[in-house]
Amino acid sequence: MSFRTTIYSTRLISLFSIFLLAACGGGGGGGGSSTPTTATGVFKDNNVSGLTFTSGEQSGTTGSDGGFTFEVGQPVSFNLGNVTLGSATGMSVITPIDLVPGGNSSSTEVLNLVRFLLMLDDDGDSGNGINISSAVQAAAENWSAVDFTTGNLQSELFSIISDAASADGTSHTLPNAATARSHLESTLRCVRAGAYSGTFGGDDSGPFGVLVDASNGLLSGFAYSDFDGLLVLTGSTSVSYDQSATFISGDVSSGATFSGQFNSTDTLSGNWSLSATAESGTFAGSRIGGAVDATYRFTGSFTSNASSPVTSYGLFTFDIDSGDNLTGVAHTVYASDGTENETVSFTGSLTGSSLVAQIMDGSQVDATITGTLNRTTGIVSGTWSDVDGNSGTHSGRGCRLN
Repeated sequence: MSFRTTIYSTRLISLFSIFLLAACGGGGGGGGSSTPTTATGVFKDNNVSGLTFTSGEQSGTTGSDGGFTFEVGQPVSFNLGNVTLGSATGMSVITPIDLVPGGNSSSTEVLNLVRFLLMLDDDGDSGNGINISSAVQAAAENWSAVDFTTGNLQSELFSIISDAASADGTSHTLPNAATARSHLESTLRCVRAGAYSGTFGGDDSGPFGVLVDASNGLLSGFAYSDFDGLLVLTGSTSVSYDQSATFISGDVSSGATFSGQFNSTDTLSGNWSLSATAESGTFAGSRIGGAVDATYRFTGSFTSNASSPVTSYGLFTFDIDSGDNLTGVAHTVYASDGTENETVSFTGSLTGSSLVAQIMDGSQVDATITGTLNRTTGIVSGTWSDVDGNSGTHSGRGCRLN
C-alpha cells in the first residue's frame, strides 16, 4: 500500500538476551536456587473463566479473558473442582484440542470437553465467552470425576447438570456434538485469524504476506518472486482443526504451492515448490499487529487503482477495543516503486457500521482509510487514498476475540 511508502520503513530489530550464570561464594564452590521463568496464556473455547489451573508452583483460576500463568517448559493442568479436563504444555493459547493427545475437532473426547464447558456457561451465550459462576465452581468441589471418552455424555453428566442448575439458578443445557464442533472450529479460526508477513528462500526468494480468513480458515495474500514477479496466493486447504494446524495456499497462474503449519498462535513456516521449474525452498513468517485484549479483529487485503502512480499489494489488520477505537497496521508486500515488506500503523474509530482511520506523518495526515464494517456478518470493505495521489480498495473479514 503506497500510503506514501517512501516516508516509512520497517526496521527489523533482532533482540538477543544473554544470560550469565555466576558462581557464588569462595573456595571453588557456589550454589543457589533459580526462579522458574513464567509466562501467561489464555484458555480458549471462547474465553473460559472459572477453571482452576496448575503449572509447577503457579496456580489460580482463569479470569474473564481466560488468562492463566504457567512455568515455561512445564505442563498446565485444568480442572473444575474434582473434574479434571486435562493438561498441555504451557503456551500462549490452549484449547480443548490441546488437552487430548492427538486431539482434533471431531474427536469424541475433545467434543465432550467442549460440550461440558458450553453447558456450564452462566448466561448460555458463548459468543461473549464462557463464564463458570462462583456458585458452580463451589458445587464442583463435590462432583465426581467425568469420563470424557464416553459415548453418552448426557448420562455421564446427569447429576452434574442438575447440580449446576441448583447452584446458580440458571438453566444448564448440554449441546449436541455438532453444535460443539461448530463452536470449537469457529474459535480456532478466530484465534489464528490475522495477518502474517515473512520471506521465502531457496531456489527463489522474496517477501510474502498472508491473512487467515476468520470465516473459513483459508490463507490468502501475496508473494513477490525475484524471477516470477507477483504471486497472488489463494488458499486451497484451510488450517486444519488439530494440533498440527497445517494449511496449503498457492498461486494458480504459476502453480507455486506453499504448504505449512502454525508453530504457535503467532508464527508459521513450511515449504514452497514450483513443479514447472522443479524449484523449491522454505518460508517463515510471524503475526503483524494484534493485541491480546482486543474485542474484535478484522483482516483483509488491499490493492491500488489502475490510475495510481504506484501499484501496490498488501494486507491490513486492525483491532477494535470495547470503546470502538481502531488500532492497526497496513503491510505492503510489494509495490511498483520497489517497496517490500513495509508496515505502517494507523488509528481510527468505528461509528455504527462506518469506520474512518488515518495514517499520520508526524502531525500531518498521510493517508485515509474509510469503509463499512458489519460485526454480525464479519465483513469489512471500503477505500483508501494518500497524499501522493494513490488510492484503492480494501476488503476482509473479522471475528470477536473477547
